[in-house]
Amino acid sequence: MSDLFGKIGFVLETYWQGMVGIERQFYAERIAGVQNAKLKRLIHHCFKNTKYYGEIFRRAGIGPGEIKTVQDLSRIPILTKGELRARFWDFLPRQLPKCRVSQTSGSTGVPVCILSDRSSRMFNSAAVIRYRQALGVGFVGGAILTPLKTGNEPYIKKAGWTFLQGIHKTYYVNPYVDSSENGRYARRLLTKIKRPAIIGITPAVKALAYKIRDGDFPAFEPRAILTVGERLTPEVKGLIESTFGTKVSDIYACNEGGDIGWQCPQSEGYHINADNVIVEILKGDEPVADGETGEVVITDLNRYAMPIIRYKNGDLARFKKEACPCGCKLPMIAEIIGRSGEDICLPGGKMMPWNQLKSAMNHPQIRHFQLVQNEDSSFKVKYVAEKEADIKSIEKLLLYRYENLLGSSIAIKIERVRTIRQAPSGKSKLVISHYKGTK
Repeated sequence: MSDLFGKIGFVLETYWQGMVGIERQFYAERIAGVQNAKLKRLIHHCFKNTKYYGEIFRRAGIGPGEIKTVQDLSRIPILTKGELRARFWDFLPRQLPKCRVSQTSGSTGVPVCILSDRSSRMFNSAAVIRYRQALGVGFVGGAILTPLKTGNEPYIKKAGWTFLQGIHKTYYVNPYVDSSENGRYARRLLTKIKRPAIIGITPAVKALAYKIRDGDFPAFEPRAILTVGERLTPEVKGLIESTFGTKVSDIYACNEGGDIGWQCPQSEGYHINADNVIVEILKGDEPVADGETGEVVITDLNRYAMPIIRYKNGDLARFKKEACPCGCKLPMIAEIIGRSGEDICLPGGKMMPWNQLKSAMNHPQIRHFQLVQNEDSSFKVKYVAEKEADIKSIEKLLLYRYENLLGSSIAIKIERVRTIRQAPSGKSKLVISHYKGTK
């Protein structure tokens, strides 16, 4: 019984923090005040309770009361994914509270275990309540439709009520299963629920849009669409919005920092949940100039079970200085540009940027693709085409592009496929390398 009351208390406190956050977002001074107060508490906790930060602070000559504002953070060295993985146990406090364990997707390398305690879960859920309210997903009532992440999940999944981030009934549909039974189930479900909000990872929402475009699932108009988990490109955004007739709002999140930012209906930029996370954009460990692209560095202000301070998460972005027309005073990211790193090694030691490899696949008649570098350094280019695509012209163009990129000495095979298997996380593993050449 005490456990039940504890859960109810946790949910009610989350609701309260969500309502406070909704009011606070229009006052820059209050946002900064909360941010600085949380930062001071976090630094004090880390100094006293964690081996890693105790060593880092002493080495940098930092006392427990000397980091008071965002400007002071520059005194603390940058944290990399390699350090977080290698010294996992040194980030944990002496007395570890109850927490949940999750993993990063490993899209830029080996996954990292992340611990989330009561504080981080509560404040992150409060931020979800705030941005959902702004994006048309009311606090109480209204159905949510979540497209499942992979074809391995059963297409019939029981709907259930969710309470922590508002009171909603969530339904599920699987856009990756190609069968008449799945089509009939989806038609019954989507006819039954009226104007749900679609909330799901970007590849799954994209796959749902294609199912509707192909006539396998019935068309419907959701009241809101929220994507998360993978960069929302202009092409995918256009596909989803033209299919559903509803504006897409993208959520920027990562396991290490929770829900970092969100697009409001009046801007293409992302409002940063600055009362939960500090975002820096750096180049060479220095702040970028206005409008310049740099590496994203995050500090989670609520995570005490595994503190994450000045963590370089591998993303590239740039700030937006202009105020948003919606009146929200949360600072903004103008654009999430994508991932840094994971370049591909070619014979002779030459490095090929993976974004350059991906950009060669841009074609209006290609739905999905995956580039695989084999152990012998040869490449297989797999793609899924539109039903009426000119296959001969596509493959001729792709071969021309990749021969120019990689050189004529590397064997390149272009292969049309019906589907491309999703990673277990549901994200698209676009570039895979099995080549063990010198990097």
